[in-house]
Amino acid sequence: MFFDLVRKTRSYRRYDPGKPLGLDRIAEFVEAARLTPSAGNLQKIRALAVTDRDDVLLLTREVKWAGYLKDWDGPDESEAPSAYLLLLSPADTGVSQIDVGIFAETVLLAATDAGFGGCMILNFPREELTERYRLAGKYRIELVISLGAPAEKVEIEEIKGGDVRYYRDGNGVHRVPKRPLSEVLLTPDEP
Repeated sequence: MFFDLVRKTRSYRRYDPGKPLGLDRIAEFVEAARLTPSAGNLQKIRALAVTDRDDVLLLTREVKWAGYLKDWDGPDESEAPSAYLLLLSPADTGVSQIDVGIFAETVLLAATDAGFGGCMILNFPREELTERYRLAGKYRIELVISLGAPAEKVEIEEIKGGDVRYYRDGNGVHRVPKRPLSEVLLTPDEP
């Protein structure tokens, strides 16, 4: 059951606008994430929910979606996410990137469990978003997560020839190569 959830928790980049995602559901995802461990139990991460449709569409145009898909600039308005979460840290002290990863992955696992999905995005206009949401001096944006009901099929496949680049096949299926367990799990006699 847990492995099924992990397998279904992919980076989705196309969404179904006919299945809205409300703030109450987003709060459930953040509730799950806030319960996870954090370095020194400092719990520094804050999550800013962006749900206004105009803001969501603006963000959708501003973030960079898929570096390996050179012929695709991201979803159009009909495939835009329902919302975004901006993961924030205190501007004066920052936060452990491990904490950011744990928090973000927990949000995505919770979203998948509820029938939604998302994508972690690191390529975004930090300065513009900091100004737009009046975060200067208070918070630093660490990560942007898109959220919505997936409108694309994403499948894992075994890596071929060492090529890790994800791609879309002729049927529009988003394919994600993964290294075999035998290559990832090492033993002490295989440094």
